[in-house]
Amino acid sequence: MLTTQSHFNYDHFARLMELNGQIIYGQEFRLYKEDKDVILQLYAYFTGDTDLCRHYEIHLGKGLFLSGKTGVGKTVHMKLVRQFMHYKERYKMKSCQQLALEYMDHGSQILTQYGRNYVDHVDRSTINQAYCFDDIGTEDEVKHYGTNANVLGQIIMMRYELFQGRKILTHFTSNLTAPQIEKYYGERVRSRLREMCNWIEYKSTSTDKRR
Repeated sequence: MLTTQSHFNYDHFARLMELNGQIIYGQEFRLYKEDKDVILQLYAYFTGDTDLCRHYEIHLGKGLFLSGKTGVGKTVHMKLVRQFMHYKERYKMKSCQQLALEYMDHGSQILTQYGRNYVDHVDRSTINQAYCFDDIGTEDEVKHYGTNANVLGQIIMMRYELFQGRKILTHFTSNLTAPQIEKYYGERVRSRLREMCNWIEYKSTSTDKRR
């Protein structure tokens, strides 16, 4: 279960996001009115606001899945909201394209690193680690010693076991819609993602902030 920061009101939350964004991305950074519904849901999740969680059907025992077009701010927002988490609970960001490349070099070791659900008495550092897998669906099917692998699909299933057995949260960002996720990874993976995550979707009219 996420440890929430209930002492923030929404305006304070949004202002801190903007200030932190300006420190990281430059003074021109700002939050956009068109994304307020998304920011409200992030606020509800990270503060545990009872009324908003009920309104948006947000469950604090699940992770987040942010879905929206390229450039709407998914990755940036997921990086910025980490400041509202207890430092021991802060998830690491992991690019799915980078993860696929790592699999090409190291094979099943990468699956073990990000998805194992047993305790390694030599390396305990990753067993309880929360991750945000960034831009799922952008990675290509990769090969390791000639063997094809849908790496993210396998890791999602392994993270599901962590969620079931140890309540470890996993977060995702993606340009894909739910039907596209099913087409890309299969019905079983889509079902597991629904069970693991609160889905937050940006408006179809949300603009590319990088232009």
